[in-house]
Amino acid sequence: MATLQELTNAQIDEAIRSAVDKQVPATATLRSASGWVNLHTRFLAAAGPHLLLTMPAGEGDAGPRSFALADKVGISFKLKHHKHVFTAVVVASETRTEGGETISALRVCNPSKMQRLQRRAFLRVDVPANRIVRGSFWLGGSEAEPAGTTVDRPVWQGRVTNISAGGFQLLTGAECLASLEIGEMVGVRLVFGAGQSAVYADAQYRHTEEREGQALLGFQFLGLPLTPQGRQTLEIISAKVAEFQRIEETASRRTNWGPQD
Repeated sequence: MATLQELTNAQIDEAIRSAVDKQVPATATLRSASGWVNLHTRFLAAAGPHLLLTMPAGEGDAGPRSFALADKVGISFKLKHHKHVFTAVVVASETRTEGGETISALRVCNPSKMQRLQRRAFLRVDVPANRIVRGSFWLGGSEAEPAGTTVDRPVWQGRVTNISAGGFQLLTGAECLASLEIGEMVGVRLVFGAGQSAVYADAQYRHTEEREGQALLGFQFLGLPLTPQGRQTLEIISAKVAEFQRIEETASRRTNWGPQD
């Protein structure tokens, strides 16, 4: 069964109803001139063919963001054991009153398509000792991959140590740190073994830990559910995460059981 499941109309209606009833928090993802941006929002109400969300906002925003008619925004939210994703089309920005408080809201069309992925896929799993996952990354998005590494446009390489559908850690040489700043967007190329096709993604550099001349870098994937190519990449990554989880669980059971008589 596909790890990224396409929902039926009935399942979409049920997910939206539950999200509105519980006013579930959500992440709004949009692409700006400088790259992908993740913003905080939550479900407010269902209004006929439309949904109302709190105005998506980021840390440190001075005021409400502006959205134009027909802008597209990726929405992701968690329900039970799944993460749900869909693309929302903006209808209008407006205000509404709740409990005497005026709230900035974003009105979007009800989604006609929605996918869901098991939340388990977003749990980090270590790459098994008998597997090698290679990672390459460069400044800018995945479409900005240089033809080859140069002083002006370097491509750094390393070994992926753990991974999930949400991001990964990579061990590489510490020399890359002079060119990177926390929060920068990079393009990523991952290969899950000899003979395997490479997958590409946009990612954000989130943190680092220096280790005796090497650096353990943390990256968050950006925008994967929002394009057909990104969803295909997410399918591949999620399948590998599930495979590594099974290997880890099998090894853990053998350790706990100990030698058998």
